[in-house]
Amino acid sequence: MKRGQIVGMPIVYIMVAVTMGLVLYFGFVTMGNLIESKDITHVSKFVLDFEDEVEVMGYYDIGSSKKFESIALPSSVEYVCFYNPSNEITIPYYELIDIDDELEDYLDVSLRDNLFLIPLDAYGPPYPDYYIENLVLDDKSINPLCVSTTNGVELVLETYLKDNQVVVGVK
Repeated sequence: MKRGQIVGMPIVYIMVAVTMGLVLYFGFVTMGNLIESKDITHVSKFVLDFEDEVEVMGYYDIGSSKKFESIALPSSVEYVCFYNPSNEITIPYYELIDIDDELEDYLDVSLRDNLFLIPLDAYGPPYPDYYIENLVLDDKSINPLCVSTTNGVELVLETYLKDNQVVVGVK
């Protein structure tokens, strides 16, 4: 080998190492984005399924109930909380803090949203708060009503009459 070829070999090895590093970096970034997109899709599927179920329940007779089950939520979502903004918060402050540090702040400014996914900072906007039409917690219910999602979500939806309108509550 000539002297120029020997000097050029380390440059080739460095270029190969840099190229491999860039390929690995962008591969990991892309995989991370793909996993986050999958989680956001699962969250959206849960919300849409729940919204559809509440809409269908709105056509049932008053006093009807139906079980809603879903395993669509990703493992990063720990709680699903239902809230009635027109009623007072009935959970003590320390319990709200145990669920999520920012939950009370969200509830204080929420004029309309009635579904929250905890932890609140798991996903960016438009998450974690939603408005589900015709979903109103019963006045006697805990407000907010938070359900653990450890093994999926299992709820009982029930129709009742409020202000001469059929609404759906969660038990």
